[in-house]
Amino acid sequence: MSQKSFVGIVAIIFGGILLSLELYCLKFIQLFESMVFGSCYTNACEYIKTVPILLALIITITIIVFGIILINKSKKGI
Repeated sequence: MSQKSFVGIVAIIFGGILLSLELYCLKFIQLFESMVFGSCYTNACEYIKTVPILLALIITITIIVFGIILINKSKKGI
């Protein structure tokens, strides 16, 4: 296994873990908002419109895509 392939696999695993943590922490964000403000978004997709959540999601997707690209490049020998 080449170094590019290894880094790609680690990036995909790290991105997957990060994505699952973001999804699990969404419940804590809803709980915190309902305690502080008295209400919260009922649909989880509405949180994507907020800048911090959107930025975290973009970074996570970028890490996963970067890992996929590295694995494909290592298989092609580029």
